[in-house]
Amino acid sequence: MKKFLFTAIAAALPLAALAQSSVTAYGRIDLSVEHLSLKSTPTRAGSSLNALTSDASLLGFRGTEDLGGGSQAYFKLETGVSMDSGSQSVPTTFWNREAYVGLGNAKFGSVQLGSQWAPALFQSVKADPFQRFGPGGQYTLMQGLRGYTLKFNNAVQYISPNIGGLSGRLYAVAGEGVATGKAYAGSIDYAQGPLFVGACYEETQVSPAAVGLAGTNITSKTTSVAGTYDFKVAKLHAQYQTNDIANLSKVNAYLVGLTVPLGQGEVRASYSHRSATNADASLFGLGYIYFMSKRTHLYGTVASLNNSGTAAFRMGPATSEQASLGSVAGQDTTGTQVGIRHFF
Repeated sequence: MKKFLFTAIAAALPLAALAQSSVTAYGRIDLSVEHLSLKSTPTRAGSSLNALTSDASLLGFRGTEDLGGGSQAYFKLETGVSMDSGSQSVPTTFWNREAYVGLGNAKFGSVQLGSQWAPALFQSVKADPFQRFGPGGQYTLMQGLRGYTLKFNNAVQYISPNIGGLSGRLYAVAGEGVATGKAYAGSIDYAQGPLFVGACYEETQVSPAAVGLAGTNITSKTTSVAGTYDFKVAKLHAQYQTNDIANLSKVNAYLVGLTVPLGQGEVRASYSHRSATNADASLFGLGYIYFMSKRTHLYGTVASLNNSGTAAFRMGPATSEQASLGSVAGQDTTGTQVGIRHFF
């Protein structure tokens, strides 16, 4: 009998260990039909573009293991998929969204190592009524070389525990011998009840040639603050950011927006503006999203993008499809989009 019990317990041990771990496959499928009308300029005739576009579709895997005492090990592997063609969104990088492993503790926070979203990404998702999707998404004007960084590779990130609604992130990015590789960043957020406010800051090394300068070790500094307040009948959104590079004029940008529940969905509207020397640009978006279920959404958006001076921004998400049209300074664009988004 003792031998039988010993054998039974030994056989159950792997099952007990397995029960403390979990791996989940998940994803998002987003496809839309988009029509863009590009207005004429003194150097380019007007044109139009119809496209079936995939906006931030993804496939991911995440897993955790309970280590006891409130601690856990975890990982995330996530790749973008262009659902209109079935290809990777970044052909040269398979796990092109996030790829990291971490250790976390409920009292002391978490440490993550790998390829990770930068702090302003999390802030922009909260501040933008369109949550960075579609032709009205704020990333069009506010993200990029003279805006915030989207993702850090070779990064170590510390995430603090949430204490009374207050939380923070700190990043250190290894240069690994590359002049444009090193970066530091951090953010602090407060979210309690209907209120969210946050601020983030980053210093990244950029290529001098990319910003029209000579020399080495060009540092780009971006500061951003954002907030939302939910009145239930309407939610207000706002964000302001500034970018500073020595020997260049500052680039400033802001966003104001509104989300209003309506029926089984919500109306979303935003206006964003980017100010730079002889390169101002503004974007207005208006849309409606219909929640068929928690996992399936239908949506429609109209947007207007205005470039002035040397500004030559394009309207998302059909940015790659517009490549054949060329980038033209001062060209305005209007767009309409109808699509479906499904989570699994």
